[in-house]
Amino acid sequence: MNHLKRLQDLLPPAYSIAADSILTALLDIAAMEMEIFQEDLDRVRQSHWIESVYRLEDAEKLAALLGIKRLAWETLPTFRERLIALAPALLEGATGPNEIKQFVYDYISRCERVLSSTFMLGLRNVTLEQAYEPPADRPLFRPLRLLENPRIVRRSSGLAARGGKVPYLYRWQEINRGLSDTLARFAISGVQGRRTSVPILVNLTTGDLIGFMETLRFGDTLELSVSESADSQNPRLAAAARNGRDATASLFSTSGFTFGAPLLKEQFDPKPLLPRLARGPNEWVNLSAGFYGVKGLDHFFFSIAGDDLREGVFDQTFFDEALFPSGTVAQLEMEWTETEPAAFEVHVPRCIVREPQDLDLALDVPAYEQIAEGLRDSILELHAAGVSARTVFEPFRDIQRQKVRAQVSWIIIDPEQGPAGIDRFELGGRFGSSPLGGSRFG
Repeated sequence: MNHLKRLQDLLPPAYSIAADSILTALLDIAAMEMEIFQEDLDRVRQSHWIESVYRLEDAEKLAALLGIKRLAWETLPTFRERLIALAPALLEGATGPNEIKQFVYDYISRCERVLSSTFMLGLRNVTLEQAYEPPADRPLFRPLRLLENPRIVRRSSGLAARGGKVPYLYRWQEINRGLSDTLARFAISGVQGRRTSVPILVNLTTGDLIGFMETLRFGDTLELSVSESADSQNPRLAAAARNGRDATASLFSTSGFTFGAPLLKEQFDPKPLLPRLARGPNEWVNLSAGFYGVKGLDHFFFSIAGDDLREGVFDQTFFDEALFPSGTVAQLEMEWTETEPAAFEVHVPRCIVREPQDLDLALDVPAYEQIAEGLRDSILELHAAGVSARTVFEPFRDIQRQKVRAQVSWIIIDPEQGPAGIDRFELGGRFGSSPLGGSRFG
């Protein structure tokens, strides 16, 4: 029923029967004004609700009430869906994992629906709980993931700054900023013109020592890592690979290291263990020691140095507590895995994406990249103060591991050299040539 009919119902029948009367024409003008006013009122009402707002500037004004800004590429449909998912999370605090999970699920699924696209396989027909768990019949399916206190790999920046080149007795410090102790992993390489004999690495903070009872030549690389047989009972079991081949048999470790004390094989652990990296600062030292049966004469030291022994540096070390600089004895790399405190990561699998060919975009950027940017920016707005937040999009990867090895067909024997003195071998005599005191006459 329009406004004209309502006005005619208020009049006596005699005044409203004729449709072409002057009174009806006047009432029609008033009814038209009322309908225009009603339409304007409806538009005002629509502009106050995000679900029905029809102008982008009105949506921006609604978002400004919550401190949310529109991204440059967002159109009204995409901005509306992000705002609908983000607003409840902000109003509820969004400091817990449940709110973060809800927002990620709502935002991606709503954008898929409004854009008729697919940004994550299998998300449309599952609930919130199912979106974060792989189906029972598809254990390899990668769902959404929220990782609290993620594990990140750190590398020694101090060693990297010097190209990994370390001399004998070199000391450095590493800081474990994770929530708990962790294990250190190393890569030791031989250097040109030297022999890296029996390399030993010691964490002076924990007293853990690990060494390799062989000699590395230039081009050799020794990798020390966690053994595949390590478990919860023995998480520190170590494995060694020399040029890609297992060399764990030559690996040794001990605990309770003391400077200046002999390093006896009876002190070795039954199975080699990786050194721990305690939470906080850790002091490390690079050593070398000689063992019977290991070839490396003139390339290692026959005793464990004392705590006060340093490489000689002009005007910094004492004469009786210093050695002449040995130069670079090895190239060293170090890494470890930290449990990052006050942090979380949202992992979104992005294997296959599907978008309509005629999709109207504000910028010349694929829709999945725009949605990814919106998700990243929104996650940064949601996390609590002092908490690090990251969004990781995992592409499809197919990894086929392989190793290429080459072996020479000849054997190279390292020469053994050492100071043995100088002497002359003299027998008999020759007239006019041999001195009287340096000859023996038969």
